[in-house]
Amino acid sequence: MKILRLLVWFLFIGTTVNAQQSAAEVIRLFRQNTSIEWHLHVKGESIPFMWYERNNSFAKEGFRTFVAYHNGAFSGSISVAPSTLSGEVWHEGKAYFLSTEKGILKISTEKSQFSCGTCADGHCNTDMATPTAPKTSPTARGIALAEIALPSEDKRVLYNTNVMRTYRLAMLIDYSFYKGHCRSDMNKVKAFMTEVQAGLNEVCGREIGCQFELVNDPRLIITTKEKEVYDFPVVRTVVERATGDFNSLIGEENYDAGIVFSVYKDNRGLAHLGEITGKLKGGCIANHEFYIILHEFGHLLGSAHTFTIGGQTASSFTEPDRGNSIMSYINDPYGTYFSLPSIYTIRNRTNLHDAYYSDKARTQLVGLPQANIPYGEVSDNRAPVIHRAKLKKNYTLPPNTYFRFDIEASDPDGDPLLYMAHQADFKIFGKARFPSNRPTESNRIEFYQPYRKNRSNEWEAVPFKFTKKNETGEFTFWLGVCDGKVGAYKDGKPHVPLYDVYETKVNIVAGTPFKITNISKSSRYFKRGKEVTINWGVDKNIFGEDSKVRILFSDDYGKSYKYVLADGIPNNGKATVIFPTQAKGWNGGTLFVEGLFKIEVLNHIAYAVSSDTPAYLDMHSPDITFNNLPEPTITVKKNAVPAVPNVTAISNYCSSNKVAKVAFSEENHTTYLLRKWVATDNCKNTATAQQFIYYEKETPINSLHFVGDLPKDMHIECRGEIPEKATVKAAGADNIRIDYEEEMTEGDKKAYKLTRSWIAYADGVLPIRHTQQIFLRDTKRPELSAYPKSMIVKSEDQVPFKENLTATDNCDGVLNVTSSEESKYDKNGKKKEVTYVWFVEDNAHNENRYVQVITINPAITTPTVSTPTVTTPTVTTPTVTTPTVTTPTVTTPTVSTPTVSTPTVATPTVSTPTVTTPTVSTPTVSTPTVTTPTVSTPTVTTPTVSTPTVTTPTVSTPTVTTPTVTTPTVTTPTVTTPTVTTPTVTTPTVTTPTVTTPTVSTPTVTTPTVTTPTVNIPSTSDVSEVIIYNGVSTANSCNYFKIENTDKDRPIYIAVFDETGLKVYENADYGKNEVFRGYANVKNVIGNRALAGTYFYILRYYKNNTLEEKKGFLYVK
Repeated sequence: MKILRLLVWFLFIGTTVNAQQSAAEVIRLFRQNTSIEWHLHVKGESIPFMWYERNNSFAKEGFRTFVAYHNGAFSGSISVAPSTLSGEVWHEGKAYFLSTEKGILKISTEKSQFSCGTCADGHCNTDMATPTAPKTSPTARGIALAEIALPSEDKRVLYNTNVMRTYRLAMLIDYSFYKGHCRSDMNKVKAFMTEVQAGLNEVCGREIGCQFELVNDPRLIITTKEKEVYDFPVVRTVVERATGDFNSLIGEENYDAGIVFSVYKDNRGLAHLGEITGKLKGGCIANHEFYIILHEFGHLLGSAHTFTIGGQTASSFTEPDRGNSIMSYINDPYGTYFSLPSIYTIRNRTNLHDAYYSDKARTQLVGLPQANIPYGEVSDNRAPVIHRAKLKKNYTLPPNTYFRFDIEASDPDGDPLLYMAHQADFKIFGKARFPSNRPTESNRIEFYQPYRKNRSNEWEAVPFKFTKKNETGEFTFWLGVCDGKVGAYKDGKPHVPLYDVYETKVNIVAGTPFKITNISKSSRYFKRGKEVTINWGVDKNIFGEDSKVRILFSDDYGKSYKYVLADGIPNNGKATVIFPTQAKGWNGGTLFVEGLFKIEVLNHIAYAVSSDTPAYLDMHSPDITFNNLPEPTITVKKNAVPAVPNVTAISNYCSSNKVAKVAFSEENHTTYLLRKWVATDNCKNTATAQQFIYYEKETPINSLHFVGDLPKDMHIECRGEIPEKATVKAAGADNIRIDYEEEMTEGDKKAYKLTRSWIAYADGVLPIRHTQQIFLRDTKRPELSAYPKSMIVKSEDQVPFKENLTATDNCDGVLNVTSSEESKYDKNGKKKEVTYVWFVEDNAHNENRYVQVITINPAITTPTVSTPTVTTPTVTTPTVTTPTVTTPTVTTPTVSTPTVSTPTVATPTVSTPTVTTPTVSTPTVSTPTVTTPTVSTPTVTTPTVSTPTVTTPTVSTPTVTTPTVTTPTVTTPTVTTPTVTTPTVTTPTVTTPTVTTPTVSTPTVTTPTVTTPTVNIPSTSDVSEVIIYNGVSTANSCNYFKIENTDKDRPIYIAVFDETGLKVYENADYGKNEVFRGYANVKNVIGNRALAGTYFYILRYYKNNTLEEKKGFLYVK
């Protein structure tokens, strides 16, 4: 691969730098190369960036995209077109925006006014709240919660998938963004879109395992004010509308994820949590800065926040203060990486929604149907494995003690690995103490108290990076390794990033801190080759009597520790060592050294350093100088130890004879060889030089393998079918240990995933893993005890009674069946049809609705039984041309005769006035009485008049008068005695209603006679909307979560979740025994402590015999 080095110098003036270089020249350089090293010179500093070309969706239109790396970290992206270049790079917390203007390359910096929702709502205090009193914030960036974000189980398993998923990304560029950020230039629009695509694909390809392709649809780019979708809105309004707007613009089936770019009143972002696998897939809002875009997409993919500041918001609370990773509020472009807890929650959602299409045309489905299924490519990548043999499940430390994790791992494909260690105390507010730093190529992760210079140029501790001085407690850490550094594709094939995670606990208990307390020298100054005595605090109750330590020295203030001073000596609090003979002085001199001593406890995680802040050690010229010394520390194969060099020494102060005598000795240890040279001059001055030769770890000869049949992935219908945990055995080494991990995760009432993993390991061999996935989803509906057939009978006397059916479910056993009955009448009041409906639903919401229709037709000679074909409502529409006594016809009306499960009365159509369409539900009349039908929203153009259904009235010689239809107002309807004005028939008179401001009541038929009954129009069934009162006060008993206008005597189900997705309240028969007054009732969640802040509810209830569901927010104060 050809790499071109280009140094671009910029003079930093204010916030804009105009490079005195032709944009065309830079564009040409990029377009001629696939890799380029490009330096930016800012404030006298030359910042090197390596740029690598990446694919984009507009490549055929001439756009090329590049991603930037600085010191191995992703640092930006640009889009290059034939005449333009634009992009964004980051360095030390600042974003630099690249663009072209009048043929000149332009670099600018922006101080973003984009804020999180927490700050916008006045809760931006940086002080950490106490665990018992979290701050409350009703809204925050990215917390439009739609589904459960985090599981409630204590055990967690980071799930690996072998499918690279590609989502079709729709970007809505609204007019204000098109005119402002894109300067009304379509090329700038597409350049911006490809920049975002390149950045998202770089991070998500390396860490998550998904890619995005752009939806190239001009309807998404609003270029005129007249078509503007959002006119300076608040982001909450946009996020609630966005998915519907995407669906209207391009169709729901034409994209998988959507993001809106507009200009907002409250400049912040929001996103629906996890809805990339749901119905609210377009609910993502951001500005033009990439780290904001990535943050909001993290929410859409399923990750909650990770920070602690901001109070009771949608967060895992796994990072202290504002946090470090992309799902925190650090607002640092450098934080473009996901922490392990974020990756876990995203992968957990993928695990529950794992269906994909194996072809780009999206016709070949793999897995069970679900919402929003992406295209997927199977990867043959194999996961790395952490070597667990030397790790422990628990470590005990004294307070105020630094610690580190050495993570040894291997990858079966030879992929380079990235290492991380992140605190993972999920959902425990105020527990986070340690930063979740960017993954690194170094397998050593250290935790210590950093320091910085304050305004007085004095050193001060950086807050929220370590425990307090005397703090104790138990902290959970995930040690992780990932093979995603190679990117989303390797050798042209998909390469899904795979992880291995090891969980350990760090228990800090009261005791003596492990700290260096004193360093004494053999003379006034440190001298090379002379003795130094180090004293440190050690607690034998914590480390034990047999504890050992290693002592190191750095001459570049901790950047590297090239000198080993002692290894394997007792951890007794004191040791005398040799100051390194080859230590380099500051700036090449001999008087000062950037020296730092370090003590590490072997087979443990504790360590100590001699100084927390940079300082110089006074160093004097040595008494004796050695010549031809080897490197102070090397690592070789045990059978390739180098020959002993010929080391000589010269005295610096003894004038009688400059040549010093050198005595050589060796000490062979298990893991290293120690060589020593002791020089003595004629003045009895001595100096010692030493070399530590460490032996390489030998490649394991043996290998582990599982024995016998391994448990396989399976799909089961019911919880009772979950098999017992299998007993897995392994062979190939001595003293094999097998760790078992298990987690049950819940997506909704219909789907669960049980992940079981077995990891076998032993000393001297590579570990192996086997994972079993058990998918639990009840896909079968309950079955009724019988399915009575529909029939035609001659008379009402032949109508059978409604059968009392039962139901049996494959998982839930015997279930209750609800049923209803509806009768329909002709215009003479004679019953012409009876409909019976049975409904049953299991706990997984599998439904069975069955309808039996009995038609009464006196014209038939014998009753006819037909097999019903209607299980869902259908309506036929016969056209009647000549009015008759039983079914009057008005000029050209259309009368529909529905056979429905939820009975509705169809209506004739007239030309001008608007009348509501009443729906009659199972009326029963004694003298005759009509039940309450529902009134639907009136249509202005084509009115409909209902034909009321009455049970068995006897009518003779009625006359029909001309009906007069007026335009009703549908608000709190009342029914008056109707008059009918249009059709004139010779004999009967039937009064058809005039509806004016009807009220919802249950009227009775007024004084029917044998000759001319006058019937009040049946009152409409309950059309009042369900009302939800979502303001809850723990101090006022009247302000509880209240639901009105649902069906009486039908159960109401409610579940309440906090903003992390944790269920805090659940009631399957809400309102019967208790109501939600702001206290949790879920065991082991928050106890019965009063809640406060924003919560989310899922509500299921019956309305007009129909099961409905609502989701929304509720507020507790």
